[in-house]
Amino acid sequence: MTGDFPRQPVPEDRATRPAATVALIVANAVIGVPIIFLGGSIDRDHGMARGALIIVIGCALTAALAMLTAWAGVRSRCSTALLAERSFGRQGALVLNVALGAALLGWFAVEMGFIGQLLASAMRLTLGIGISPAPGIVVASLVIGVVAMFGIAVIARAPLLFAPLLVLLVGFVGFAAIPRLSEAPVSIGGTSIGTGISAIVGAYVVGCLIMPDYSRFVGKARNAAIAAGVALGPVWAVVLGCYAAAGAVTRSDEPITILLALGMPAMLTLLLPLGLMQNGIMCLYSSALATSTWLRGLRFPAIVLATMVLGMALALAGVQAGFVGFLVLLAFVFPPAAAILAVEALFAPHDGSEARAGFRFVNLAIWALGSLAAALSEYHGMGLSGISALDGFMIAFAASFMSLRIRKPDAAHASS
Repeated sequence: MTGDFPRQPVPEDRATRPAATVALIVANAVIGVPIIFLGGSIDRDHGMARGALIIVIGCALTAALAMLTAWAGVRSRCSTALLAERSFGRQGALVLNVALGAALLGWFAVEMGFIGQLLASAMRLTLGIGISPAPGIVVASLVIGVVAMFGIAVIARAPLLFAPLLVLLVGFVGFAAIPRLSEAPVSIGGTSIGTGISAIVGAYVVGCLIMPDYSRFVGKARNAAIAAGVALGPVWAVVLGCYAAAGAVTRSDEPITILLALGMPAMLTLLLPLGLMQNGIMCLYSSALATSTWLRGLRFPAIVLATMVLGMALALAGVQAGFVGFLVLLAFVFPPAAAILAVEALFAPHDGSEARAGFRFVNLAIWALGSLAAALSEYHGMGLSGISALDGFMIAFAASFMSLRIRKPDAAHASS
């Protein structure tokens, strides 16, 4: 439970984990059950032809963002929470760390709620037993909490358990659905291509933002960036394509309905909750890391335990009912923040004074500007690319880089 360096950079001699760790963690996350919902919605809203273009562009943009943040994590050796202190100041970082901790806690609660629902449905279909989602929520939360308390040493090995099951799930969906695409009705929704691309980016933007939490333990920045890019580029594109094909063939976006319609034996649906376990571990661990930066008097395992209990309570209250609105909010808020963190980690000299500052109001204002640009692009068409998540990121990245170039002469003058 020690050695995770939640409040200081990882020493160079401890950065020995292979880049494959990052690839496995990310690949497990994007293969999981929630992506079935996303794949089904892409076909419903756009049809297969336009959906294929959306998947390619959306996965490429997500991979590029993840590669940038993975590189920043290795270069700085800092967690996302510590990078936030460099970018926004000691008190200013609380804004991002609280938002990030809350978003990750929300993801954890949503996924625990889905686990409870999936387990209840599988028990009813296979054994004829009617149970509420509550037992699945409680058991899954406790198991994930124990794993997260043991930190990165155990988390890095968790994909070895889940990956084979998830690969089999995607393989079954692909081989069962793709040959039947000729049966799928032609559907063209009214949603714009930009909105579809932003939905794909938004689905993993929090994962991109917390990428430094895992990449900081990798030896070389290039290897970490390649690992993240492969997992969120070709791997995620193939996964989304298979799930979109399944949604088209079965005319549904409900995981159990899709899998049963494709011919999966009902008994195997009992394994579906495992498709959410890796995501839950990642979200709980990184939420606790973010929280640890402003609850400095508590030990990290205690923070994990408290976060797990709160997330479990939210899941029992049915917070997953607001899943779609939650994703839309994430797509506006976090790409601009990721842009600022990347600029500060990759281009700004660091002597500790940034984190000691109370607030770095310029970067806070740039974050707000990027989020506003994303919202205007989505709802009023006032954007550069027509993709709201990309517009928010580009505005924040450019403004942060220009601000850094202006600050550098001032820093040199003060030093002399």
